[in-house]
Amino acid sequence: MLPRILLALALFGAASMVEAASFPCEKARSRIEKTLCADPELSQLDNDLDRYYQAARMDLRGSEDCLKADQKHWLKAVRDVCADKACLKAAYLDRLSELDALQPGVSAIKYRTLPNRPSLVWVVPPALDKVAAPDNPKARPLEARGNLVDEMVSGDGFVLRTPKGESYLVVTAMLLDGETSVRLPELAKDGKATYLVRGYEEKDPRGGRHYAASRCTYIYRLH
Repeated sequence: MLPRILLALALFGAASMVEAASFPCEKARSRIEKTLCADPELSQLDNDLDRYYQAARMDLRGSEDCLKADQKHWLKAVRDVCADKACLKAAYLDRLSELDALQPGVSAIKYRTLPNRPSLVWVVPPALDKVAAPDNPKARPLEARGNLVDEMVSGDGFVLRTPKGESYLVVTAMLLDGETSVRLPELAKDGKATYLVRGYEEKDPRGGRHYAASRCTYIYRLH
């Protein structure tokens, strides 16, 4: 706990002293980088997001590579397609809102109200056991909403149950380990909470549908 608090204090101190983009503006090359550096508000948002991203990496122990991949996708598919300041501002605020739940209190933004967006609360990393969870290149994207249910007693694991009664196995008991074994029970305790789970779909021999254990699975709390 202490290292996380110290990191938060360091990040907060840096943010309060520096109101600039997260990269040296003298090295700006792309259109987006030049736009960020030319506008004080956008420059501050870029600095804020860098601080949020670094704190989120610390919190997502064992899932850092998944967050890194997701951030790269956001940069390419969301931020870098913006054509004006309004689009960039909205993109940054949305992304900050997504990462807000992973911030320690000291580093959380207080000077502006973030939009109401699904908040990333955990990422299940790909299983280390490649024999039990081989990669399936044909796995299709899967995004579903519902309640996270603890079915460890029955031997299944943690399941996402939708309002229509559909069930998707998020993590099988056999592959539950590391920090995920701590976080998912905490999330499932709130039976009224609704989550959005994003990953890739696979089917077992019995026709059951589950999130591919060989891929990153992102869990968001809905407001």
